[in-house]
Amino acid sequence: MMLRCCTAVLALTTVVCAQTGGGGGAGNSGDSGVVSPFFPDVISLFPGGGGPSDPPGDSGTPGDGNDSGPGLTAGLRVGSARANSGRAGNAGSSGLRSGSGNARSAADYGIDDSWLMWWETNKFDFIELHRIQDAPLSGQGRITESDEQRSRRLAQIRTVLDESVLPLLRELTEAPDPAVRAAATVSLCKLQDAEGAELAKGMLLDGSFDVRLAAMLALGVTQAGRASYQLVSIAADAKFGRKLLKTSSLSDVLRGTALLAASIRSEGATGMIIDELLDDPDEISGQLLAAACEAAGLSRDTRHIAGLTDIARDDSQPEFVRSTALNALGRIGDPAVVPTLLAALDQGIEPRRAAAVALGYTAHGGLSWVIDRLVETVLDDSDAATRHFAAITLGRLGGEQARTALTAAFVKPASDMRPWIALGLALCERADPQGNVVGLLIEKAERESNADNLAAYMLALGLAGGDEAFEALIEYIDDAKLFTSSHAALALGLTRHPDAHPVLRKALEQNSSPLFQQRAAFGLGLLGNSAVVPSLVKLIQKSGNAPVASFAAMAIGLLGDENAIGPLLQIIEREGPRGVATTYAVVAVGQLFDSDRRPALSRLAAGDNYLARSNAANSLLLLGF
Repeated sequence: MMLRCCTAVLALTTVVCAQTGGGGGAGNSGDSGVVSPFFPDVISLFPGGGGPSDPPGDSGTPGDGNDSGPGLTAGLRVGSARANSGRAGNAGSSGLRSGSGNARSAADYGIDDSWLMWWETNKFDFIELHRIQDAPLSGQGRITESDEQRSRRLAQIRTVLDESVLPLLRELTEAPDPAVRAAATVSLCKLQDAEGAELAKGMLLDGSFDVRLAAMLALGVTQAGRASYQLVSIAADAKFGRKLLKTSSLSDVLRGTALLAASIRSEGATGMIIDELLDDPDEISGQLLAAACEAAGLSRDTRHIAGLTDIARDDSQPEFVRSTALNALGRIGDPAVVPTLLAALDQGIEPRRAAAVALGYTAHGGLSWVIDRLVETVLDDSDAATRHFAAITLGRLGGEQARTALTAAFVKPASDMRPWIALGLALCERADPQGNVVGLLIEKAERESNADNLAAYMLALGLAGGDEAFEALIEYIDDAKLFTSSHAALALGLTRHPDAHPVLRKALEQNSSPLFQQRAAFGLGLLGNSAVVPSLVKLIQKSGNAPVASFAAMAIGLLGDENAIGPLLQIIEREGPRGVATTYAVVAVGQLFDSDRRPALSRLAAGDNYLARSNAANSLLLLGF
């Protein structure tokens, strides 16, 4: 069946678009684990290579199907000593899968206070994805397409999906590799397959705990009518929900995960369940209450503001719960909550961090007294993470007052503040180009000796964009420091400069470092130009490094270009129903044809104090789909 589907789609693709190159994929090099798109640059979410402590029957490295390796969500090790510093103990002992009501620190999940972690969780705020329904792109820009041409093109794509792609994905939901099963289930539901929701429902009983979580995510992204009802039944610990999972009781992690998945589209009775949980905060565990707050933020429903405000102000609640309530108020985005957020800047560490982030989404127009308070926080707060988040929020708010304050703070900043101020200034420039930020960033970069800070300056230049930033990044793409050059490559993609494609493609061909190739591949994907598909396919074909192949596949998925479907299906044909390359080719297919303007989980990842997430949120994000 798989070979027949792949052959058919290759033939059909020639009707839709020009052929872009041959197929094939890299063999699994032994790297243990699926790469999360939300944390791809972090060395190891589970230091030492171990995965989370899963129930029996959920062991095995994706790619070999045995019982000797770490679980589905084992982290990627990218080979940077810098990124591996400061990691807390192995998350395998953190109780991530235990369903207990105990609060866990961010360090338990391998999450640290670094600008890199901020970037990975928030990057889709600054990335514009090209989607299939958009007019095609070429090296010369967007192609003019009449309504008739567009209708014909989309009809042909629909034929490819219905006759070849969807049958293959359905087949892969029975793959021996849990990572492939999980990816296929989520991709099916992203593509709104008529059978996908029913398959996902059945996979709620899969032998792999992570596949069961992926099935919940799949039910959350589909528009199928009963999917929301099924998730809400699990979240409410209803009789039907327990029946779905064939259990007499549901853990807080399962309930919270189902609620968050249901809130991605915020359909059905999700709002009522959220209200019930917020109205009785003392009757449920802190972990479930935190997940309910996160779900309320995802819904962006102003009717939840009163309940969230009560929890945020309740000193009897743990700080991490109050933090999630403040995060949710920020995500809802109503300026009416600004006083509550400002008051939280005088509370404990976790609420201060959350408020510093949330103000960036609620203080619309850059209210002068809010800017003043944030500047005070950047300069004087005793908590480093709060200072860091406040600098980013000043950048999000933008305006002359914020820009002037950040520029002044950049004169003689503490070492830990340099990357955050640089990124804040870049966000100001990205929103309102004034021409005075790029030169300052270049000047600071020339004097910077710290490799970590210098890499942040590269990303800042990419965010700021423009010809001057583009020329500076070209100089750094060959830097002897791998951490610097790899971020310069990624930043070139962020600039979306018309001349970036040949520069990045040449650099990718000449630099064999896996770390560089991962970021350069992602940078090529950000350019949104279908001309990059052959380079990315070639990288997947020839790389002996599974994470590199994964990043290239993800980059192809970001393009939203039907030219990529043939090569992706060829990778699956060659690799078979297991392994990291196949897993991420499947993920890329789902991303490629997803109509959403940003990946579903990025809405859960962005805009919060990621140092204080619920166990349920971390469980979903670590799936990497």
